[in-house]
Amino acid sequence: MEFNNLLATVWGDYILRYFTEGNIILIILAGCSILAMTIFFERFFFLRKSETDTNTLLISLRKAIQEKNIVEAVHICEDTGGAVSHIVKAGLLRHERPRDEIESGMETAGANEIARLEKNAKILSVLSHITPLIGLLGTVLGFIQAFSEMRASGLMDISTTRVGEAMEYALVTTAAGLVVAIPTIVAYNYLIGRVKNLVLEIQTTASEVVDYLTLEQGPS
Repeated sequence: MEFNNLLATVWGDYILRYFTEGNIILIILAGCSILAMTIFFERFFFLRKSETDTNTLLISLRKAIQEKNIVEAVHICEDTGGAVSHIVKAGLLRHERPRDEIESGMETAGANEIARLEKNAKILSVLSHITPLIGLLGTVLGFIQAFSEMRASGLMDISTTRVGEAMEYALVTTAAGLVVAIPTIVAYNYLIGRVKNLVLEIQTTASEVVDYLTLEQGPS
């Protein structure tokens, strides 16, 4: 326990020293990390709110449509909420129109809902690609500083401490870039996977509702 506390204290002092020395690269990477976490949690809770129990929704809608109670079906969608319900509602509001018009209305609503689901997710992809490059930039700057110290001091008077600090800074920025990038790209792929599952549910549910509506219309 004492060793762990000592390690945490030393590591905390180590990170704090780098930031207090005004290392702009690490400050930028910290900002990217905060931005990535903010976007991930915002999208995570938004997607969870957008999810719907489609089986229960379809059972309720089928009963209402079979009873030709479209108003009740619309109320069910409004009470249920979520991306799927919003799209189904768009189709229900066109229930007296031909099948292609119902599908067109749902496609338009679906495009809007998918855009909302994917909002800001691309920023995570961008961050996962640029943070290693920012870390690499810090590495290059650190090596430049190290070689500059060597050139200015001369071979006989090289300050190993200053050169070592420059090299250490170069490696720390690379590590920091990767530390930010790796969880960010994992978070991005997780969110995209959730969105794809929702899109599949949207397509399946919308297709079934269209079948319910056109069946109740009877042959054209």
